[in-house]
Amino acid sequence: MRALRRFALLHLFANALILWLGYYWLGIGESRTSTLAWSALVLIVFAAFVCCAYGAALVYFRDDGGQVANSWRTAVRNLLPLILAAIAVVLIYWLLERWSVYSSRPAFRIASWLTLTLRTPVRPAAIASIFNVVLWVVRWTALPVALLPVASAVAAVGWQGFRKSSFGVREWLYWIEVPLLLVCLIRLPLWLFYWVPAADGFGMQAASFTVRIFAAYLLFGVSWLVLAFVTSRGKPRPAQSSTADSP
Repeated sequence: MRALRRFALLHLFANALILWLGYYWLGIGESRTSTLAWSALVLIVFAAFVCCAYGAALVYFRDDGGQVANSWRTAVRNLLPLILAAIAVVLIYWLLERWSVYSSRPAFRIASWLTLTLRTPVRPAAIASIFNVVLWVVRWTALPVALLPVASAVAAVGWQGFRKSSFGVREWLYWIEVPLLLVCLIRLPLWLFYWVPAADGFGMQAASFTVRIFAAYLLFGVSWLVLAFVTSRGKPRPAQSSTADSP
């Protein structure tokens, strides 16, 4: 428990540093070649540190709560495959975002075809809503369930993790835990950030904002650590192969 507390505090500090780097990068001007180069360098450092910090969490829980320093060293050693995995995930979600914009066209065509075939009016909005539900399930359930164990394996063993992990069906409870934790990880912190309660005076508003930001930050950090735990130490462990070598 002492090691876990140390790791959690270090991870919260790493998240604070990540936020600071992100805001710092957004404020860098790109009017000159030198500032553009500096912006690119800061972005590379930011991406590498994000992969190290979150990869270390996956390694820590995968290793039965191993040493904090060893978890970070392992993540740094496997930084290149972690970055490649992160780029692949960003590309996949970017393609899904493009599909969400494009899906209105096939929704209109399918609705027209169903109207002509069934002789009953079918609204394109109804087909689009079905597309949106399927897309939500893919974004927040199917892909995280499949990709998080891969990220855990890559963080722990490097390039071999792409082969040792599997995209197979996980334990049913894991399919429930992942979307619920993602809601606590992303949606609830954003709701706390944008929520503006009724408060009289600048002092009360500033105090409310400070409390909400702190609560959102803690909720984000704790939710990620729990998600890393259930990903890397599920029973059976979803991030590891279910087969064992025969004696």
